[in-house]
Amino acid sequence: GKTVASGSFLRQSVCRRISRAERPEMHDDRRSAATIGKKFCLPPNMSVLESILFKDVTMIEHIRQRIAHAPRIPLGVWPTPFMDMDHLRETIGSSCPRLWVKREDLTPLGAGGNKVRKLEFVLARAMAEGADVLLNTGEVQSNQVVQTAAAAAHLGIPCELFLGCMDPPLSEDEKDTGNILLCRILGARIHLLPPGEDRAAAMRTRAEELKKEGRHPYIIPRGSSTQEGSLGSLSCFFELLEQAAEHDFVPDAIVVTVGSSGTTAGFLVGAQAMRRTMNRKIGIWAFDVFGSEYPVSAHDRIMSHAEESWRSLELPGNCGEDSLHLSGEFVGPGYCRPYQGMLDAVRLVAGAEGFVADPNYTGKCLAGLLHLLRSGVFRPDQNIVYLHSGGLPALFAMHRYFN
Repeated sequence: GKTVASGSFLRQSVCRRISRAERPEMHDDRRSAATIGKKFCLPPNMSVLESILFKDVTMIEHIRQRIAHAPRIPLGVWPTPFMDMDHLRETIGSSCPRLWVKREDLTPLGAGGNKVRKLEFVLARAMAEGADVLLNTGEVQSNQVVQTAAAAAHLGIPCELFLGCMDPPLSEDEKDTGNILLCRILGARIHLLPPGEDRAAAMRTRAEELKKEGRHPYIIPRGSSTQEGSLGSLSCFFELLEQAAEHDFVPDAIVVTVGSSGTTAGFLVGAQAMRRTMNRKIGIWAFDVFGSEYPVSAHDRIMSHAEESWRSLELPGNCGEDSLHLSGEFVGPGYCRPYQGMLDAVRLVAGAEGFVADPNYTGKCLAGLLHLLRSGVFRPDQNIVYLHSGGLPALFAMHRYFN
């Protein structure tokens, strides 16, 4: 066994002996340490998490243990692919940093996407509370609701979705194609609501009706952005770091899309923990796609979720936002509204790397990333990772913009 700090370090800093049999997951930590350790000059037989003892309490270890021991329903196949974007780098030019993509769009349920990570934890709580029907909400072309419908089908639980229509419509067939078509195929019951109607209130009303029928409905918040959901985002963050370490680097920046903001908040929590324990800043460059159409600003959404997650993990002090770089400049004319810069970004990356982004979330984030690269924000020797969170089916509801 190795001597490591364990337990609730908010209350005590106690070292105890922990054997491999008691803590088998230490083996996984050593796998990442063999590569991450090179960046921090660690002894080859020391895990990264153990090395933190030389600086501070084991905050990273504490978070990873909370993830490992949290109730969870397996829905994905991990890790998702981690690929270079060398052709895109060549296209940008010699001043471009090294580019990588984390393919969260390749998860197995529905048409893929990162929300399945959150649902592993969110649905574990739902099942523990005896849920026999799931309620979820999003826009008519939401990818979150597709993954909810797919997870419900996988688990054999009825699902009802409350989808908001757009004004004006994205296309003449926005209610019949793309993500909403997948939801119907997956067996979800669809409630289409007019633009501006309170979908959360409609879900609560439906939940009361179901309770009167003797059912046990469970309302999944928009984007699965909850304390439980944040564990899924943190799991992705650490998985990404391990994959980067296998390529002998620690990311200088991770580029993410901001919707309901749970993913960005989870990555910010992970980056802030890394900054405090290993003195390594990993910038979280976040591009908002809601703009002024969301009642709460992107900054406030992110920080509210991040601080809530930080507290739920019992970490010391506040999360803070030192690692956060937030932009709302690439929303375009509005949520789910295409514009030329986004269309060009989707086409450029598809032609250079062979994967397709959706025209709202990941496409607009790509437009922001390309702006950073062309503006010389990063050095050529840096490593930048783009998180592809999925959403491709929405493209088919906006096909006229690409044609």
